[in-house]
This record gives sequence, structure tokens and C-alpha cells, in this order.
Amino acid sequence: MPTNTKKLGLAEKVIYGSGDVGLNAMYTLFSTYVLYFYTDVIFMNAALVGAVIMVSKCFDGISDLIAGQIIDTHKSKRGHCIPVLLKWSLPMIVSVVLVFTVPDSTVAVRIAYIFVTYNLFNSVLYTYVSMAHGSLASYVTNDSEERSQMLIFKMFFASLTQTVMASVMLPLVEIMGGQSSQLAWIKAILVFGGVGLFFMVLNVFFVSERVENDAPPENLLVGIKCAVVNKYWWMAFVVNLGANCILIFNLSISIYYLNVVLGNTALLGTFIACSNLPGVALCVVSPFLLKQFTKQQMVLFGSFCMLVAQLVFIFAPATTMILFATALLRGVGMGFAMGMAGALIGDTIDYGEWKTGTRVQSVLFSASSVGAKVGQGALTALFSFFIAALGYDGAAAAQSAAVVSGINGFFKYGPLLVAIVLIINTWFLDVEKKNPQYIKEIAERKAAN
Repeated sequence: MPTNTKKLGLAEKVIYGSGDVGLNAMYTLFSTYVLYFYTDVIFMNAALVGAVIMVSKCFDGISDLIAGQIIDTHKSKRGHCIPVLLKWSLPMIVSVVLVFTVPDSTVAVRIAYIFVTYNLFNSVLYTYVSMAHGSLASYVTNDSEERSQMLIFKMFFASLTQTVMASVMLPLVEIMGGQSSQLAWIKAILVFGGVGLFFMVLNVFFVSERVENDAPPENLLVGIKCAVVNKYWWMAFVVNLGANCILIFNLSISIYYLNVVLGNTALLGTFIACSNLPGVALCVVSPFLLKQFTKQQMVLFGSFCMLVAQLVFIFAPATTMILFATALLRGVGMGFAMGMAGALIGDTIDYGEWKTGTRVQSVLFSASSVGAKVGQGALTALFSFFIAALGYDGAAAAQSAAVVSGINGFFKYGPLLVAIVLIINTWFLDVEKKNPQYIKEIAERKAAN
């Protein structure tokens, strides 16, 4: 593993992070609005959609591992990751447009179309491109601090993009023809797709790979084994999973809470802004905080913030002020967890090499992504089955009392459980403290050989 001693310039770190404008423009469209689009715009049954999502996540999990292995073991003159961004960013954007072009046909035809387009985007193209961009940081530098700063900038642009899109997506759809118009949704998606493509292209031209993986395993099973036996990878995985579950509550499930329980979807933009803007601010100061605190300490603090916020949200009066105030505090917590998740996965690479003798990079990132995406899909599917069982009807003018009560409880107690799990898990995540010794011993082994 050659050592890259050259310090990265701020511009390259920022441009790398800006790639998440392209990725999160597509991801936010998909995670926030696709379930709502299926149930409330084209009036698909929530249980049928949930079944499609659940089955699709099996393919999604396999594709993440395959994508990570391909990136690790294949290289062109531009490197491992940059060629993927160059070739597949535009097809990814086209595929998300197809997700929203469900034909007006029989239920069977619509379900088949949803299954194919859902997987084309989420299981194939988005997986491949996002995996390449996420792994790119580990191929640009193997300096832990530099890599962490790159991933923090990535989080900054992810949070900023999600906030902006949550604020302007529905108004843009209204301008394009109204929320009940399928064509209006497609037009709005094309606008964001064009913006996103621009930032992906910036990464292709202004970010350079400098680090080579020492002998990446050709057998995918070897890479998976390296993840399975890596205890710190499992802990970092739980941080990533928990942060992404909170994200799904904020982006996807919140629209149902605001629409059904509060009867005001106009609050969505402000709610998501409150949920995400703390993360944006934290991304600005996190490089400085990393000099004073460990990633473990910051995730623990963030998890306690989420716990307190959710307890207040549950027991305080249900007012708009409480909704936004607790969203801000929960956003602080999620910002720490989400911002450190990728950097923690990066730290587990060295421990994995120390333990197994094999250094895998993209496979560890991809294996974590498998869990996060499967967790997101399972949560979305569970919510779909839950509201379907309660009798949710997207075409109805008003929902039953059981539906209102059920969505209210799901939105309140789900994040509370996630916060508790994060606190317990992160308490034992001390890889950052032990990594210098692991790196030293790895170097000694190589010198001896």
C-alpha cells in the first residue's frame, strides 16, 4: 500500500464532496418522494409497493457487494472509481426518471414496471455510481485525517442537497403542473438531474486517484469474510444503519406524518431544513472538532441528542414549535452520526488488514452500504405494510382514526429505539484509539517481509 504524503488542497476536497449534489439529488427524489408518489399520485396499494421494495432489497444487497468488488479489482488509466463516474452518471439520472414514468395500465403491469425500474436505478446504476464515489476518498489518500475531511465535505453537500430539495421539490412540481400530474413530477426530476450531472462531471475532471490497493482479493467471498470477521466494521455499520434509518424517518415517513397527522405538507420543507441544516453546519466545523474529539465521542454525543429530542417530541405538547425544535436537536445528533459514519468505516480498513492480512477498501464500504440500504428498504417496506394494514388509502380525502394514530406512533417511537441502539453500540467503538498501533504493526510485518 503506497503512502500518499502529499496534502490535498481544499478545492479538491470540496469538489469531491460536491459529487453528493448529484448523488443526493437522485437519492432524495427516490427516498423521500417515491413511496408518496406511488401511493398518493398514481394510487398504488401500499402493501403491494412494500412487497416490491422488500424483494428488491435482496437484489440491492447483492449488487452492492458486486459493485464494491468490481471497483476494487478493476482499474483503467484513470483509476478505479473515476471511470465509473464518467461512464455511468448520465445513465443513472435517466434511470431515476424512468422510476416516475409508471404507465397507466393494469395493476400487474404497473407492479412489474415498478419492480424493473426500481431495481434498475437503485440496485444497479445508483449502487455502482454511489459506491464508486464513496470509495473514491480511500483511493485519493490513505491519510486518515485527510480522508475524514473529504468524507465530511461529502456529508455537507448531502445534507445541503436534501434540505434544498425538500424545500423546493413540491413547489417545483406545482409550477410544472401540480402534484397530481405525473408529467409534472417527471419535469421536476429532469431539472434536478441536470444540476446533479454537472457536479458529477466536476469530480471526473478535478479529483485524482493516488493510492493503489495492495493486492485486492479476486474472490468476492474473501472480501465478504474480511468484513464479517471485522468487529469494528460491524459497529461502524450499526452507526451507518442507525443514521440512515433516522434519515428515512426525516425524508420519507415525515411526509405521511405531516400530511395525515398534522394535515399540512407545507411544513415539509421547514421540517427537513431543521432536520438537515445542523448537519450542514456540523460538516463545516467537524474538521476542527476532529482535532479535539474522537469520532466515537462525537457519535455518542449525537446519539444522546437524538434520544433527548425524541423524548421531548413524545411527551411535550404537539405544537409546530416543538416539531421544529426537536427536529433541530435530532438534526444535530444525526449530523454527528451521519458525518462520522463513512469516516468510521474508513478507520476499520486498517483494523481489517491487521486482523486478516488482506486490505479491502470498496468491499468494506459496499458491505456497509448493503446494510444501510437493506435497512432503509426494510423500514420503508415495514411502514408500507403497517399503513396498509391500518387501511391507508392515498386516494381518500381523509384517513381513519386508526391510520392517524398508527402513523403518529410510528413516527414518534421508531427514532427513539434507533437512538438507544446507537448509544449502546457506539460506547464500545474504540477503533480510532487503537488504529495507530494496528498501522504500526502492519508496517512492521511488511518490513519484515
